[in-house]
Amino acid sequence: MVQSVLGAKNLEQGQLGVNFIGWLKVMALPLFILPGILCYALYPELGSNSDLAYMTMVTNLFPSGMNGLVICVMIAVLVGTIGSSLNALSTVFTNDIYVKKINPTATIKDQIKIGRLTIAAGCVFAILIAVAIDNIKGQNLFNIFQAVLGFLAPSLSVVFLLSVFWKRTTKKAVNATLSWGSAFSLFVGVLYLWIFPADKYPAWPHFLLISFYIFAVLLVAAVIISLTDKNPEVNFSDETDIPKTSKKVKLLFGLLGLTILILYLVFNGN
Repeated sequence: MVQSVLGAKNLEQGQLGVNFIGWLKVMALPLFILPGILCYALYPELGSNSDLAYMTMVTNLFPSGMNGLVICVMIAVLVGTIGSSLNALSTVFTNDIYVKKINPTATIKDQIKIGRLTIAAGCVFAILIAVAIDNIKGQNLFNIFQAVLGFLAPSLSVVFLLSVFWKRTTKKAVNATLSWGSAFSLFVGVLYLWIFPADKYPAWPHFLLISFYIFAVLLVAAVIISLTDKNPEVNFSDETDIPKTSKKVKLLFGLLGLTILILYLVFNGN
């Protein structure tokens, strides 16, 4: 997603793309929750086995031809997602780590070889993660996916928010948050999902609360690192070269924020 935004022809197009992704996230309610409610009403025999809801609806309500089309679409999306992810992994490792840090004199042939090895290693790692996720007990697939995202998000969110809204943020704080902060967040995620699972240790709060607590800790740590840095490096770009955000983009992001607020107020259980 980041590569797609950076590949936009100008700043406005990139911002509009991010805004469109935000609207897709808002569509999670009708796309995920309502079909699940309908499935629960139509097929109560599924009980708590919600992982079967989607395919149960497809196989029972769609004609046979549509079943094949849905499967083809799922495979196409899966292959496309895996391909783009592995391509991003290979590009980042080869260009930013291997060429810049390990072998600056690497030829094009060497870079292609390392890129292929990186893709192979990424595939093996993905398989191991899939096996590990399959062994998680006490959580359905949707909650597992959301929990994993929740443990990946805090460090990225801290860096993004501080870099945008606080000019005193230093390079040392950014690097520490992305490296040590991500490692800490993932370590807590491993404890929550595998070592001390929530179904056996009910003292755990909800994973969304854990994600927020990690975010708060990393935010405080990043601020402290920035303030105690004796040689702060804060100029990451030349602000004079950055065009101003258009009124259309500001309006669309304002509408998106207002929509999210209204949805929260309407569906808030309290």
